[in-house]
Amino acid sequence: MTNYIPFRVQGEEFLYHGLTGSIIQLDDLSKDMVDVFRSKGEHVADTTVLSEEALLQENPSFSRVLAELEQLEIVKKSDKKHARFSATPPPPQTTEDMPVKTLVFHLVNECNLRCTYCYAGDGEYGAPKKYMTVETADRAIQFLMENSLGEKEVNIVLFGGEPFLNWKTLKHVVEQASAEGKQRGKKVGFSLTTNGTRMNEEQMAFLNKYKVMVSVSMDGTKEAHDRYRPMAGGQGSYDRVSKNVEKLMEIHTAAPIGTRVTVVKDFEKLETSLRHLLSKGFYEVGFAPVTETNMQLALDEEDLAELLRQFEELSDLFVEHALKNEYVGFSNLTNLLKELHTGTNKAYGCGAGLGFFAVSPDGGLFLCHRFNEQEEFRLGDIYFGIDQKKRTAMLNELHVDHKPTCQSCALKHICSGGCYYEAMERQGDYRAPNAHYCSWMHEWITIGLKAYVKILQHNPAFLDQISGITKERCISN
Repeated sequence: MTNYIPFRVQGEEFLYHGLTGSIIQLDDLSKDMVDVFRSKGEHVADTTVLSEEALLQENPSFSRVLAELEQLEIVKKSDKKHARFSATPPPPQTTEDMPVKTLVFHLVNECNLRCTYCYAGDGEYGAPKKYMTVETADRAIQFLMENSLGEKEVNIVLFGGEPFLNWKTLKHVVEQASAEGKQRGKKVGFSLTTNGTRMNEEQMAFLNKYKVMVSVSMDGTKEAHDRYRPMAGGQGSYDRVSKNVEKLMEIHTAAPIGTRVTVVKDFEKLETSLRHLLSKGFYEVGFAPVTETNMQLALDEEDLAELLRQFEELSDLFVEHALKNEYVGFSNLTNLLKELHTGTNKAYGCGAGLGFFAVSPDGGLFLCHRFNEQEEFRLGDIYFGIDQKKRTAMLNELHVDHKPTCQSCALKHICSGGCYYEAMERQGDYRAPNAHYCSWMHEWITIGLKAYVKILQHNPAFLDQISGITKERCISN
């Protein structure tokens, strides 16, 4: 049996097969067979090996279940080489014809906050202060239009530092890219990440006009937020952000507005943060453990266990409301439920280097926004294009099949080894799997599976709705 997780919901036994995304409810005979596999077989991560002879010696009736699970590709016989559903997409042999779909514009590598946990060195990315010029932005727009090939929808992420510190170029990017997209028959979507301290009402109206999706970084209540997100002068930033968010909610009604909480050691109770931020009008709240090796800030095993416990509490709250067809914006669970519902078969931890790149203020192209200004991860520039040879080699290295510990894992096609930047910070190698999160991710996925089954059994239309299958589409932070 390959890459599976057993779990229980309200006394019933279920099995999740990560390679195909199948979730099956076990009858008594199936449950007995799985128990034999687990008690008699040889275990490697989430895969169990047992001979067919030994299995059928326990109960000849297992042959029927074995055939059904083999057809579903949950069970794989050693002599069977071809798989229809469970095979992982191979790394690209060439990247010349792979379109660029999303480009992150680093409008400025400067920030007016001094967040204690900032991975980008106070927003400067270890580089001198740089602002993207209008001329560089124009070339970046042209690069996206030309390199998106036949794609009819492309996305631009407005990023920093703090992007509002370069409002002139930000405004130009949105206006010019919209015009270029219209001329070329491409729909351009925009999203923006901001600390929320610099917005005025005119700018908010502009964002509303162009339906720019906005994510504001806030860490919960005033006490929690000000603890690690001070202004450059040392004073807290919460009051200013809170005031601006209130105005933003009134003016910007064209797209949902989300927020992201960075979870640091001794974090505020998550339900307190969630309720506080939703009460401010945010559509969704996402929680992300800090990327930090400083153990005064980083979450240790005890902290991660508490984070998981509180994620489970929020998931129970989410399900409780989902069964009443009410949406609670806990985006961590929303995103997981979408993947479970629509199915996913990822060979990579994210889209970095595939259809996703970051462009620095001077026009360099980087693997993703978190690697901005790091020369090892420069993959060309907007003037001479992508270094396709380096891109192909890097994607080959990053493919999940080249991460041996992932081969027998049930999360192979969901996690695919995780974030490359996290791996570099914690494991010392961007190509390595996020080993520090493996067991945590297993437990979190199991919580999500239980939530999924409960909603599927009692309000399946809700899953269609949050997954964008119906007309009412929820847009995640």
